[in-house]
Amino acid sequence: MARKRYSFDEDKIARFQKEGRGEGTGASYKPWLTIQDVPSTGRSHRLRGWTTGRIHHLLSDIECGLFYLFDWSESVRDIREQFPLDRPTTQRIAEQLGIKHSVDIATKTPLVMTTDIVVDVVREGRFVTLARAVKPADQLDKPRTIEKLEIERRYWSERGVDWGIVTERDIPTTIIRNVAWVHNFRSLDDLSQPHPGYLAEKAALVVREVEGWPADQPLRHFCGAMDTHLAMPPGTCLMLIRHLLATKAITCNMSEPLDDTASLQRFRAVSSGLGRAAG
Repeated sequence: MARKRYSFDEDKIARFQKEGRGEGTGASYKPWLTIQDVPSTGRSHRLRGWTTGRIHHLLSDIECGLFYLFDWSESVRDIREQFPLDRPTTQRIAEQLGIKHSVDIATKTPLVMTTDIVVDVVREGRFVTLARAVKPADQLDKPRTIEKLEIERRYWSERGVDWGIVTERDIPTTIIRNVAWVHNFRSLDDLSQPHPGYLAEKAALVVREVEGWPADQPLRHFCGAMDTHLAMPPGTCLMLIRHLLATKAITCNMSEPLDDTASLQRFRAVSSGLGRAAG
C-alpha cells in the first residue's frame, strides 16, 4: 500500500500537471513534489519563505540549509524547490548519453526528473537563474547518481542556466544555525499582543536601546533588563531581538555562533530604523 501511494503512472503525472505542479513564480509556485509525495528517507521540512511568502517543501537537511542561505540573501528574488524538468527533453538526453532514464520501480513509467532548488538572483543589475542539485557527499561516488546528475547538467546547459551540485560540505553550518534561530520570527502578525502594533512599538524601543548599553554585556542581560524596563513578559525582548535580526533592523556577524550569550558589541542598529519589511 505504501509503495502504491508513492508510485507514479501516466495518470498521476497528468493529474500533477493539471494541478499546476511546477508552474508559477513567487507565492504562486507549486513544487512538483511535496513532502507528502515521497517516502521519508530522512528529515523533511516545511518552512514559510521570506522571499516568496509561501510554504516551501524541503526534502532533506541539506536542502533546508541551502534554502536558509538563499532566503537570507538580499540578492535572491525567487526560490523554487522540486522544480520539474521537461520529460521529453530529459528522455532525449538520456538516450543520447546511452543512460537509462529514471522510471518508477513499480509501474515502469518514465519519471519527471526534478532539480532540487532553482533560484532567481540579481547580479550586476540583471536577473540570473541558478539551478542546484542537492546531494550528500557520499552519494557522488555512485555511478547511477552520476548518470542522473549528468542528465540534469546537460538539461540546464542547453538552457544556458548556471547549474551546480551542493553537498553538506558546501553549507556554512554556523550561518545556517543562526538564520534558523531567527527565521520564524520575521513576522509578528500571528503573535498574541495586547493591541495591534504593540510588539512593533516595543521593537522600535529595543532598537534604540541596544547600542546604548555596555558592549561587553551578554544579550541575555540586556533582554532581561529590557523586559523589566518596558514592562514586557519575560522572554519578549529576546524574541524581538530575533525579529529585528530577521528583518535586518539589527545586524551582526552571522558567521559567528549566535544565541543569548552573545556580547552586545556584536549588534548594530541599522540607521534607517526597521530594515527588511516583515509583511
